[in-house]
Amino acid sequence: MWLGLALEFARRGHEVAILARAYPGQAAQETIEGVSIVRFGGFGQSRFVALDLLRNLFYSLRATSLLPSADILVTNDFWLPMVAAALRPAAGRVVVNANRFPKGQYRLYRRAAFIAAASTVVAREVARQCPALASRIRVVANPIDTHVFRPLENRAARRDRTLLYVGRLHPEKGIHILIEALAMFFQTRSDWRLRLVGPISEDQGGGGHAYEERLRSLAKDLPVEWMGPVFDHVELARILREGTLFCYPSVAETGEALPVAPLEAMACGLPIVTSDLECFRDYLVEGETGFVFDHRASSPGRSLADRIEALASKPALLARVGARAAERATDFGYVEVADRFLAEFEKIVGSAAQR
Repeated sequence: MWLGLALEFARRGHEVAILARAYPGQAAQETIEGVSIVRFGGFGQSRFVALDLLRNLFYSLRATSLLPSADILVTNDFWLPMVAAALRPAAGRVVVNANRFPKGQYRLYRRAAFIAAASTVVAREVARQCPALASRIRVVANPIDTHVFRPLENRAARRDRTLLYVGRLHPEKGIHILIEALAMFFQTRSDWRLRLVGPISEDQGGGGHAYEERLRSLAKDLPVEWMGPVFDHVELARILREGTLFCYPSVAETGEALPVAPLEAMACGLPIVTSDLECFRDYLVEGETGFVFDHRASSPGRSLADRIEALASKPALLARVGARAAERATDFGYVEVADRFLAEFEKIVGSAAQR
């Protein structure tokens, strides 16, 4: 996401550098279309939050020592907004990308120039938890690559009766609810299948071996395809365009900021069904750009199955909503979101110059 924004900033004449976690097979340093990238260190996610925070503190201290002088520093790191502001003010005025539901940590970021909240609900919650930041919070949505994620020219070609999920296979994403719904739906519509795209290993944010066993037990004798993670955006877009209905049954009441997987599906003209979390309302209008099911019902699997059943027999409605969804998704392209960020950056730099 941030590489795409960085490339857009660079295309407009800005000098951009990215500091990122090292990953096997990627160069420690490289330049991509004018964007300088430095990769170093980093840790996989563990089961223990305290351990992850301790590791991240050491990573942030090291990152701070590598930061170049700049006008703006954007980060979604836990400790870096506080550490960099205290130890390296020349690294730029700090912009915190609030891409997770806040859990009290924004009190540490009182020196931030502004908070870029990924959704309206995140912005409101940051302001509630830290009123001192309220005047510096802006909603700037997560972007997607609308040049890659786009509809088929012939929408009618997408008729293979496939339910699709893309994202981490983790309990908070409600994958068990989706498989339970498939089991109920499959009793009357056995010509459908489910494709699951995403990691399940804990070090990639999945639910791990125990959750995988639970899901496979629920999916026994059901037409479920386990595709694993797909990191190539072109291939992912192809998979999305092959789907019929995209399901994102997240139950993370205080976990989601603005998931991009449903947005990418929308951009491909794929109608979506999500849980009733407030974060989705920034791009989903019921019956117009997508559909919602009641994940808080006594039987959320039944609620989702009923929703899928009702939609499966209405191909014209799915086509119409998919087309509207694709139109709505164009508001979240790199160009459009870069415009919003740069407008805020100009205010910050201009304000600092006046002082």
